[in-house]
Amino acid sequence: MSTTYPLDPAGPAAAHVRAALTARQVRLRAEVEATRTRGASDPLRVARESTDRGEEAEAEVANGINDAEVARDVAELRAIGEALARLDAGQYGQCVDCEELIDERRLAAELFAVRCTACQERFELARRR
Repeated sequence: MSTTYPLDPAGPAAAHVRAALTARQVRLRAEVEATRTRGASDPLRVARESTDRGEEAEAEVANGINDAEVARDVAELRAIGEALARLDAGQYGQCVDCEELIDERRLAAELFAVRCTACQERFELARRR
């Protein structure tokens, strides 16, 4: 079934996308809370109580992984919030760079995509430089 983009904010397709984005948002918030709780039990305690450098290194790696997981999830939460705002504004499915429509297969794979494939490739290439 083909969908017409940008989506009508009051239409059934927008309601479906909104529900999927909101469900992902709820899951991510739970993951962030779980990761923060896991790391909240004094992350330096393990390093202070460790008996050797190997244990200290393991504690530092674990803390780094927790921080990276939270940062990744928070970035995705931000992207989801922006996608919900575009949906409400009637701009969901429209590329932020060229204003052309984003292919529905791309949106199906990444609900919060902001760029069409061509603009995303240019964006990533420019970031590598």
